[in-house]
Amino acid sequence: MPFIDRIFSFGFDFRMRQGSLSTRHLTELPSRQPLTMFAATGLAGLTLNHVWPQPTRWWLSAMIAMVVLWFLVWFSPKPAKLSSPGNRLRTRCRTACWFGFLLFAFAGRHALDEQQYASATIREVLTNEEEPTVMIAVVDEPVRLQRDALENTVARTSGLDGIRDSNAYDRKVQYQTRLVVCVRTMRRGTRDVPITGRVMVMVDAEREDLRPGDLVELYGRIAAIPPPSNPGETDQRIAARRQNIHARMRVGSTDQVQLLPGGDNERESLAWDVTLQRWLADRAASARDTILNQIEPSQRGLALALTLGQRDFLDRTTNERLLVTGTAHLLSVSGLHLGIIVLLTGAVAGLLRLPIAGSVTLIVVVMLFYVAITGARPPVTRAAILMSTVILARLLARPHHPLNSLSLAAIILMLWMPAEIFGIGVQLSFLAVATLLLCGRPFSSALTPAAETIRVEERFDELAQQSQTAWRRVLTFATSWTGRVLWYSGAVTLMALPLVWSQFHVVSPISVIVNVMLSPLMALALSAGVMTILAGWWFPSVAWIPGGVCGKLLSIMQWMIDSATNLPGGHFWLPSPPTSWIVVFYLGLVAWAAVRPMVSSQGIRRGVIDAGLLVSWIGIAFGLATYPAELPEQTLEATFVDVGHGTATILRPNQNEVWLYDCGWMGNANATSRNIEDALWSLGATHIDGIFLSHADTDHFNALPGLAKRFSIGVVVVPPGFFDGEGFALAQASETIRQHRIPVLEIHRGQRIRQTGSSWLDQIEVLHPPETRIEGNDNANSLVLRIDSGDRVLLLPGDLEPPGTAVLTNAPRPPPGGVMMAPHHGSLRMDAEAVLQWARPLETIVSGGQRAAKPEVTEMLSAAGGGVHVTSREGAIRVRMGGDGGLKIRAFSQQPW
Repeated sequence: MPFIDRIFSFGFDFRMRQGSLSTRHLTELPSRQPLTMFAATGLAGLTLNHVWPQPTRWWLSAMIAMVVLWFLVWFSPKPAKLSSPGNRLRTRCRTACWFGFLLFAFAGRHALDEQQYASATIREVLTNEEEPTVMIAVVDEPVRLQRDALENTVARTSGLDGIRDSNAYDRKVQYQTRLVVCVRTMRRGTRDVPITGRVMVMVDAEREDLRPGDLVELYGRIAAIPPPSNPGETDQRIAARRQNIHARMRVGSTDQVQLLPGGDNERESLAWDVTLQRWLADRAASARDTILNQIEPSQRGLALALTLGQRDFLDRTTNERLLVTGTAHLLSVSGLHLGIIVLLTGAVAGLLRLPIAGSVTLIVVVMLFYVAITGARPPVTRAAILMSTVILARLLARPHHPLNSLSLAAIILMLWMPAEIFGIGVQLSFLAVATLLLCGRPFSSALTPAAETIRVEERFDELAQQSQTAWRRVLTFATSWTGRVLWYSGAVTLMALPLVWSQFHVVSPISVIVNVMLSPLMALALSAGVMTILAGWWFPSVAWIPGGVCGKLLSIMQWMIDSATNLPGGHFWLPSPPTSWIVVFYLGLVAWAAVRPMVSSQGIRRGVIDAGLLVSWIGIAFGLATYPAELPEQTLEATFVDVGHGTATILRPNQNEVWLYDCGWMGNANATSRNIEDALWSLGATHIDGIFLSHADTDHFNALPGLAKRFSIGVVVVPPGFFDGEGFALAQASETIRQHRIPVLEIHRGQRIRQTGSSWLDQIEVLHPPETRIEGNDNANSLVLRIDSGDRVLLLPGDLEPPGTAVLTNAPRPPPGGVMMAPHHGSLRMDAEAVLQWARPLETIVSGGQRAAKPEVTEMLSAAGGGVHVTSREGAIRVRMGGDGGLKIRAFSQQPW
């Protein structure tokens, strides 16, 4: 594994001399890479306050203590000999004081950032429940348009980003406008109260006329960022914190956003920085419109993401394919994008015959302009700082160390936006660049005689290659280039594997090859996209030429991505390994880098040991990730996932089996399964033994296509006539079952399920529907299951309603004291009194949205004296029924597990 050799050998020249260890280059690391040491100390300081938060004054006191200690050491009596152990100890103590000072300074910076975020008064007046309000605020960031489509309710209420799904840029299509505003006042009762804080506003209309600095009045519904409501679900509050967002607000139409005097109509009153921000927002909007007007409709989303970093027009399917092929980073504006910009600008400077200073100035100005219109996100900011230091070093004829430049970018970002350092995007960006630097030649000059000897040998190889024929030189170059880029792609993929696996639940071996194949096409498409924008600004009549080229290149890229997505074994969806095991990987990598040179190269080769350690880590990670969550013996566990208006109940009769009763929710137009899959992965599941589908309403089965992509499914169990209906969602589910070759089993009242080989199924009794469908809709023919566990029963009735309710209540009654899921999401039309008197449950679970949380629903279901739990109010609800008759109910919002 040669790239590990290079990583581990970087900066270290360990040699055994008479039993002692020489660490020449390790000791030289602070002098050669001072910014790297500072960046590492700064990261440690941020992490310290992140895991152990303390007030700012506490860290300030620690900084003062370090300064005092430094002066005490400095003015302490000095030994006579400079080389004495005492002098060396004094030097080390002063160095430790400096690094301690830096550590506490960065910890204080993080604490100050947290303090500023927590000081927003809007956090004191909002709850997780939406409430109507009128708000006066100032637009704080350039507006973003994104395509609107019906999607799951949870995404609309818990996510920071909006909903997008469509392939056309058409003014007749509904758009959403995403605003980030700083609040001035908010209606509380009948008064407008001064409030501070930043709010993410989603307007269900197009308002791209708004610019930073505009004063607006907003009418809508506002709420705090909600906590996770299901196990394994991503905490949106963390993402909101990194963006300094305190709340979210939904506005229904364009006339509910009123532009007030003091904003756009009085530009002369704006500060120069706001004026500049408005001008940049205009340029970014113009660039976006140019791309949308010149690129063919099917490629507009990719073109916007590639050239401007705006992913708002990408549909969910494309985003997922980019993720599973490991190519999502290609659309993150970063070093490659700036490299193209620098090359194009350098070519223009050459045509204009500018002097070196003029060329550098032009390149830096254009680069900063591009960074600004793409949003100045951390990856592109990091790339800009790195590239600026390279350009400046060459202009001043100074030596340049890439790791120092990368460390400088890290230091600036840690001081500017300390919370962003803990974001997965920033971590992957820095990790990828650091890996590329460590796998190449980190220094411009040789560090050791051995390295100089290798360089001389390479020159001889170059001379020998020049004597070859032209076609052999081309073949040699192509082979060498392919091997080199595969090397770098493999190194980056391996180093990022733990983070990607942990955050996105996907392992993508195919990404090593796909990235190599797409990189040249991406560079060409990016160049064409940039030229399209420039032509649209200055020569609109010819902008279609580079736009057409960009569109064709993107079509080829999309075809390659689609092909890689469908390649068997190209990617794997898996539960995440524990965070502690991710930390072990990176700390172990550093520790092995220090120890590895001391391992004798005799006997087992170091490369074999490297491979063994890597395979061992992956094997242990897989075992930890897929180990089933603990479940007491002879216990039935039912987890009612919070999916809004819909049903998804995870059934575990034992630690090794996982079943589902229904899997869908209202508005899930994209057939996703996010909330359910998060809950399943939290259990360590990779296989679903079976899925019961109660009836053919889409809010009970439309997550099946998404689940089939991520989990193997043993069987789908349905009532008679389930697939006889019509509709896109039902056809999509049928096609999914056919593609994945999932067996389908029809059952009716009185049948036992024996075809799957699970002994647990003997505990299930089908109570409804009869073999011949009764007169009524699908709800009346819902699949009703009775599951026995000891002396208690679990009743799952789907959306049962009259006349099916009468058929059920005429059947033999189950024993009292069990648990029942409320039919039809707690609908007031379900004839609750008859069902409750028949079932006599001790507890009733309502799987529903905001309507199910109404007090009258709870009042209706508790009339018989039992408890009522609603998923939209309490989050996921876990029921455990023991064989000894024990019953435990736990709400995720109150007691997360």
